[in-house]
Amino acid sequence: MTATSRPQHPNGSLAPASDGGESFAKFFECWILEQSRDLAALRAAATARPDDADLRRLVDRVLGHYEHYYRAKSAAASADVLPMFAPSWISATESLYLWCGGWRPTAAIQLLYSKSGVQLEAKLPAFLDGGSLGDGDLGGLSAEQLQAADQLQRRTIRGEREIEEAAAGAQESLATTKMVELAGKGGVDAAEGMEREMDAKAEAMKRVLEMADALRLETLRGVVGLLRPAQAVHFLVAAAELHLAVHKFGRRKDGAAAAE
Repeated sequence: MTATSRPQHPNGSLAPASDGGESFAKFFECWILEQSRDLAALRAAATARPDDADLRRLVDRVLGHYEHYYRAKSAAASADVLPMFAPSWISATESLYLWCGGWRPTAAIQLLYSKSGVQLEAKLPAFLDGGSLGDGDLGGLSAEQLQAADQLQRRTIRGEREIEEAAAGAQESLATTKMVELAGKGGVDAAEGMEREMDAKAEAMKRVLEMADALRLETLRGVVGLLRPAQAVHFLVAAAELHLAVHKFGRRKDGAAAAE
């Protein structure tokens, strides 16, 4: 990818394309700011309830920002995949929940169920008094939508298993006969051989990352696709709130630990 074809960040800055983790760390800070702006716009839309066409445009724009994030991540991983599995731009708390270089895709579906339960519970008193659950938020998911979510979850679990098998194969390759032989030798030839072997293994992990990021984006789009525009706004609000809250908590915890 050339400099002229590098993807643009939503705020107009260039995404990292050739200098790997260090540049992506800077991009990630821009992404956090962009997600905060998106969250403000989503919250405003959830309150104002414009027509479906305007809501759909907002949802598509936010999804476009997620797509841009993964394009930038892919470009950085092409330069150096190693930082993607030990990212410096997230907190130690966030690192606890990393799955193949990011969030576990089925977490998006669990988030849908959790937010739906919270919003349904808030509506129950009025519903028991004869009111309607409505369909303006996730508390009003229909039986068809819940069935579609279940089917998506099943597909996503299968996808996760395939990726985990690919990751296991790549990780187990560290202990091949060739690696054992090289580890027992010394000298320039052994060092060069080790570098070639490790480059090949890093390439295998890059393929795992690509598969995982593709499933993450596919699942996100799948959840949004089974929702009505107003419901999709509420889901994207929940996704941004959770990510930003955990990121902020982790950074604060890291800062407190560093100060001790």
